[in-house]
Amino acid sequence: MIDVLIVGAGPSGMALAILLRQGGHSVRVLESRTGVGEHSRAIGIHPPGLAVLDGLGVGPAAVEAGVRITRGVGISRGRVVAELGFGSIPAGHRFVLSLPQNRTVGLLRDRLRELDPSALLAGHEFTSYTAHPGFHVVEAAAAGGPTRFECRFLIGADGTRSAVRRAALVSFRGRDLPDRYLMGDYPDGTDFGPVAALFLHEHGITESFPLPGNRRRWVSRLRDERSPSLPELIARRTGHRVEAGENSMLSEFGTANFAVASMNHGDLVLIGDAAHEVSPIGGQGMTLGLRDAAALAPILGAALGGQQPRDRLEEQLAGFSRRRLASARRAGRQAHVNMALGRPLWGPAVGSRDALARVLFESERFSAAVAATFTMTGKGG
Repeated sequence: MIDVLIVGAGPSGMALAILLRQGGHSVRVLESRTGVGEHSRAIGIHPPGLAVLDGLGVGPAAVEAGVRITRGVGISRGRVVAELGFGSIPAGHRFVLSLPQNRTVGLLRDRLRELDPSALLAGHEFTSYTAHPGFHVVEAAAAGGPTRFECRFLIGADGTRSAVRRAALVSFRGRDLPDRYLMGDYPDGTDFGPVAALFLHEHGITESFPLPGNRRRWVSRLRDERSPSLPELIARRTGHRVEAGENSMLSEFGTANFAVASMNHGDLVLIGDAAHEVSPIGGQGMTLGLRDAAALAPILGAALGGQQPRDRLEEQLAGFSRRRLASARRAGRQAHVNMALGRPLWGPAVGSRDALARVLFESERFSAAVAATFTMTGKGG
């Protein structure tokens, strides 16, 4: 029997698998896809997520492959109205790492392969499970035909459309949000370097983040369904220009906020986006999932090692769920603030907002609090 079977080979599922294998436990990861996606929406890894990657043995490689964002600027009407540095945040890594999620997943797959070449089962799609006293029987579809596994714990780390969550009949409650964005990656023709830039235009925000390989990601809020192309939005709202034919990725996305009432359901646990979906504006989703894995691994490890009675395990899993869902709610609230700041403003209100921003960000105390919140290093982050 397998100790832990994980469905989903994204960052949270792979992180949990690595932590459990490092603890000597048997693990299998079912992943319906056979390879890592070519493009990624998620690119930001916050300091608490980097601490998890360090514990997995891939932190230095991730930092070397990515871009360290140590500062952000807010620009309105061609002037810097706010500047935020991360040099004072209470963390070992005082930056947000820009690294596309597919690159992060690649590093995690390599690490798990080092620990156990048989742990990752690509091309295996979860179809169903049956709960029995003390174990689960899991069915999956693969190219060679149906496969069957027995496991002590079943983990759903298979994203917002989680098949495990649906099979367990767990409600995913929340709402779709009205904000929609266009996103694309282009060669970097700016002089921002490793700085993140937020252009606070009266028709909606446009954000710009550095990427590895001298490229930048541009994210622009759509004003309505008749909004122009992303290159046109960038030019109108920022004064910078990108060439339409030079994008390596182009995507339109919406925003939503959903969560389960509880992440633990006996010996079945949901983590990452399978348990909580927050708006990607703020980029905290990947770090939330990594921290889910880091918090869950020692609980499962102690249970598998026979170090705690059943009632103690249930108590610990319930506490894990409360804390992690509370973190997701905080990230969701921060995303709502970020989206509100980026919505269109009536002309005269722009000047008032800019003046207020200048006053607030002149305060070291205010700037430090915002930096800690944004980087998920503040109290309860």
